[in-house]
Amino acid sequence: MRRYFISEYFKKQAKPYFKKYRHLLDDVIQALKTFEKRSVISLGANTYKIRIKASDIPKGKSHAFRLIILLIEREDELFIPLVLYFKGDRASITKAEILYHSQCIQREIEAIQ
Repeated sequence: MRRYFISEYFKKQAKPYFKKYRHLLDDVIQALKTFEKRSVISLGANTYKIRIKASDIPKGKSHAFRLIILLIEREDELFIPLVLYFKGDRASITKAEILYHSQCIQREIEAIQ
């Protein structure tokens, strides 16, 4: 079974994109629902980079968004989006930035429990 945890930190970080591109949230949800390990890039430590074609941009996946997720596999699969960025704004994201976003979300999860 698949479960998803969308943190407040992620929502805040991605909000400008969701406001500018009206269908991007639907595109992100669809990307999470259709996630397959063999079709995405593994970044190590159970993190993956998903290329998302935005419905609002008339270009392909190569000029659209990247979603970095954390996948926790136990009895079921828990998908946690870490960061969303636009390929037109930046070429890539560093491991240090991914680690920072991951730690922010981890603190949020610990505060909930």
